[in-house]
Parts: sequence; structure tokens; C-alpha cells
Amino acid sequence: MKYLLAVGLVIGLVAAPTAPAAAAVPPAKVTSNYETASGNTLARDCGYSVGLTADQALWLFCDTVLLNPAGEAFGFIGGTTAAAGPYTAGAVPDALSELTTPPAPATVPNSDGPHLFLPVPAGLVLPDGTLCGAAGSNSYAASWLSGATRGPARYINGYWGPDLVAMTYTDVCVRGQWDWTVQAWGISFYHPASNTFVAHHRVFATGASADLPWQRQLGSPVFADDGYLYLYASHCDDSAFGACGKGRTVLARTPWRSSTGWSKSGSYRYWSPSGWTSDLNVAPSVMAEARPLYLDVRSYPGIGFAAVEQTTIGGHYRVWRASSPVGPWTAGAEVQVPGCESSTDGWCYAFFGHSELSTADALMLSYYDPDNKHVMVAAVPW
Repeated sequence: MKYLLAVGLVIGLVAAPTAPAAAAVPPAKVTSNYETASGNTLARDCGYSVGLTADQALWLFCDTVLLNPAGEAFGFIGGTTAAAGPYTAGAVPDALSELTTPPAPATVPNSDGPHLFLPVPAGLVLPDGTLCGAAGSNSYAASWLSGATRGPARYINGYWGPDLVAMTYTDVCVRGQWDWTVQAWGISFYHPASNTFVAHHRVFATGASADLPWQRQLGSPVFADDGYLYLYASHCDDSAFGACGKGRTVLARTPWRSSTGWSKSGSYRYWSPSGWTSDLNVAPSVMAEARPLYLDVRSYPGIGFAAVEQTTIGGHYRVWRASSPVGPWTAGAEVQVPGCESSTDGWCYAFFGHSELSTADALMLSYYDPDNKHVMVAAVPW
């Protein structure tokens, strides 16, 4: 599911007694200088983050609605927006600077408004063959993020990988609030120092208006020391009343040390008990009894690998733990974030973990509640 066109509140279960500079005590909104200076609200979800240095991070959001102080919409950016700024582990960033559309120079800090970040995808179509986004079609084409992490320890088009941010994305044709098709998947490498994309690969595509198979809609990239890029895709097979009763999470990988890796569709293999296979249809779930409405996986220093699995639209989730990308994965208890059950709409979504913000005691978890119209972050005990 991808997320905006509505917008959130997060209630924290653990909070520090004081807030460090340029950060707020959780639970709190992730805000930018533009919002503080203008009084406007950026109603946007997703909220992926990547630590760039010991105290600076990049944040990536999905569709963005601009609201004035009266709550009235006066602008919309379909796709991805980005911001950067200081962070402190255990606290919530509240002084981000919006970034310009690459490759335009970005000056940080600033109080500027948001801009489209990933380029508008070309070639997406509607069922009748009309170009997605064409005048009068009541549609738009967008690239939605599905994961982000630091680049691998190799050079990519002349840039050192750890200086880059690797982003996975899906190219979608949006026809309504809950009506879109995923027509392609790709990976992009971004150089924060110059606000430039140095590589942009569309790896899988349908070539039509049909949905890309869910196993190809990969996210949560992890560059492992064994030379492979690992990625995950999840699917709910049995859902009712906003809850997933049964589902699957598959694991794919592709080599990152060679030039035949991530940009080549034929280099991707899926995990199975009998070995890695190119047949996505036989790939079983790497998480036993998975129930994902959505899944976010990443590595946490000193903790290992953790996956946040949202199980209901009412704010229920589980945190899975593993010592490697392959697993074995062990699920924690299913819990509900307080606040979702009492929200006007009765649902919350877009659950993401943040490794640079998390501590040895708490997972820093963001999610979106339409009542609040904002990404927020809570501290949840491991």
C-alpha cells in the first residue's frame, strides 16, 4: 500500500526526559524549517530516513499535500519529496531543510518549501493505452520509495558507494485515492553532497497497465558483507476488516560487487530451502506465519536485523529479529500503538524503523495517523 492522499500521530511508549538541540522528545512530529517558518503543514507519509554522518540524516517522503494554517489544501506534489538536517539518537528531528529537485543546488539549512525529488517516470499507461498523466485522464505518474540505505563499498559511476544513498522505488500510475497500478521497479543512487542522482535503473517493468508481480515490488535494501544486495517483498494473501490473517515475505538478492548486479533483471534470485532460484513463483516466505500489510526491514547497529511488520490498519504490528538478512527470523509479540484505536478514521499506516535514531533500549518507529496529518516518531522498547 502506498500511503498519502490522507495523513499522522504517533504515541510513544518510551521518552527521554529532555530534548537535545534541533530535536524533540518522542512522540513528536518530524518537521521542517518550512513548516516552522510558514505555519503551513506538509501532509505526507512514508518517512524513510538514512543517516549520512554522525549527526546529519536524509528523510524521504511520499505524496505531499500542502495545507495552510486553517487546514486547507493549496498544493500537491505527487511522488517523492526529500529533506535533510540534524538528528540525535533517541530524539525526533524537528529542523529539517527541504531539498530542491536534483540536480539543482541545495543549500542547507533553509526554510524553503518542498520540491519533487525522484523524477516523474516516463512511459506508464492507463488500461486504454492512454499515457498516464495525459491531460484530461485524471491520473498522474509517480515514483514511490520502497526503501533506502547507504551505498555499498565500491565505486558507482566514479562515486564511492558509502557516500551515496541507494533507493528502491516503484513506478506507479495513480488513478484515484486507492486506485493505482505498479508498472515498474528500480533502484537509484543519490549523491547527497551534490544533490545528484548518479545512477537510475528501471530493472523490472510490465510494459503495460497491469501490475508488476508483487515479488518484483522489492524494498528494504541491505548491502551485506557477503557481496550481495538483499531485498524483501511482502504480500497479504488473506485479509478482512483491515487485518492480514495470512501472508508471505520473500527475499531476493543480487550481487553488488560486479557490474552485472542490481541493474540487470536476470541477476536477481529468490531464496528457497533448496537454494536461490530465478523462479519467483516458487519462493516461499522467509518469515513463518507472516501477516504483512506492509513490511520494513533494516539493520540496527548493536541490535542486528529487525523487520517492522504492520498486521492491521488499526495500528497493530510485530517486530521480527534476525542476525542475518536470510534469518532465521523470530517474531515478537503483536502490539498496538496507542492512539490508533481512538482515531477518527480508526486506522494508522506507514510503519518504518529508523536505525540512526534508535538506541540500545528503544526502536524509533514512525507511522502515519490521518487525524494528525503528519509523520511522527515514537520510541518503542525493543
